[in-house]
Amino acid sequence: MVGLEAQGKKMRTELFRYFKNPLYWIVLAAGLSARTVLAYFDRLYRSKDFWALSADFWSKVGSVTVGFLVVLVLIHLFSVDRETGTWPTISSAVYGRIHLFRTRLAAGSISVVLGIALLVLGNFTVSVLLGRELPRPQDWLYMFIRPQSAVLIGSIGFFILAACVCDIFKSQPVAMCICGVPFAISYFVNAGAVKPFELFWFFRYGFFTEMMRGRFIYSAPMFWAIWYALLLCGVLVTAIIKRKERNEL
Repeated sequence: MVGLEAQGKKMRTELFRYFKNPLYWIVLAAGLSARTVLAYFDRLYRSKDFWALSADFWSKVGSVTVGFLVVLVLIHLFSVDRETGTWPTISSAVYGRIHLFRTRLAAGSISVVLGIALLVLGNFTVSVLLGRELPRPQDWLYMFIRPQSAVLIGSIGFFILAACVCDIFKSQPVAMCICGVPFAISYFVNAGAVKPFELFWFFRYGFFTEMMRGRFIYSAPMFWAIWYALLLCGVLVTAIIKRKERNEL
């Protein structure tokens, strides 16, 4: 019971550290502000496609917002102990070793889910308010809800990948480069112009971006299921090995 209470307290502490960070809310507010501006212009100039564009929120603004949320905010706790010089104290504590690593992964995943929920709610509110006078397709709500499962899976996967990379190198800038660059490149790759197992095919589908954009991968799905399983297991095992080398287990 004492162990469970201690772990619950640590979880609340880590969640509070995420949510009290102003940058967490700034990133979400920036994403919703961009969505509001785009929705306003969609209503003015592309009213026929307004509802389809609102349902396609994750294709650009939504996924980019979550990407920034992960690399700018959520992975920082995996390098902050080294940056602030508190690493020796954390490392020597019983609940400051592998327990803290697991807790931060869980707390970060919860923070991702909450961020996505707020973006969904914000997009829904903006769409309904600005499009209230426009005819709404009967299947719009289904189109709006359909991408959410892919977004959740992809965003949590991307967070775990970036968090482990940050923990391995104990450097947020390094993790931002390693994970952020492929994430950004994928937006410039035309899915219809690449063939399986080409370099840019990997950039398009290999770093969770496609799912974060609300789309399950239909190009060699079994290959990508194995790829993502090996990718996440690989970074998790590497992070644990590095922690063992640093006597953090």
